[in-house]
Amino acid sequence: MKNAQQTLPERFAWHRTPAGYDLRLDDVTIAEVRPLNTGLVLRMLVRGGDIAPFEMVVRCEERAIGWATQWTRQRAGMLCRHVDRQRMDVALPSLVVETTALAVAV
Repeated sequence: MKNAQQTLPERFAWHRTPAGYDLRLDDVTIAEVRPLNTGLVLRMLVRGGDIAPFEMVVRCEERAIGWATQWTRQRAGMLCRHVDRQRMDVALPSLVVETTALAVAV
């Protein structure tokens, strides 16, 4: 895992959780590795643009983390833009100020 952590772009990090491993972009989980029956499943959780969520069964944590790290490195710019855009979409409604029409007397 240490090698994967070193090869991730800035803003991305693997986190060990009680359930498995999470790959986060800032505070947004974009992938997870979880136990499934006698193996593991890697789930990519991002939906947006040309990216769709998917999952795949893997033999070991190292392979799952390595595969997801490579996938993330290839799409880092797009993933950052996507997460930043989502944050802006959430923040914009609070920035919009209601206005009332004013009548102007001449």
